[in-house]
Amino acid sequence: MSRAHETALGMIDSRFALLLAGNTSAQLHAETSMAIEMAHALGAIDIGEHQHYVARLDRILDRQHRDLMLKLEAYRA
Repeated sequence: MSRAHETALGMIDSRFALLLAGNTSAQLHAETSMAIEMAHALGAIDIGEHQHYVARLDRILDRQHRDLMLKLEAYRA
């Protein structure tokens, strides 16, 4: 594994750790997406890794959205 690859994975994974810890900020989602796109654009990650990370980010965003909707529904009831 190259140094660029290790650095890219570290940047991406550190942001995923924050997302999984419950941070739902739009800024963190944007940073995570940017880290993935930049790593791929610079050749630090391949297309398979890019697709994996994008799908993972989408799943987290979907889950956070569902959780928010459930909280709002409970609040309304």
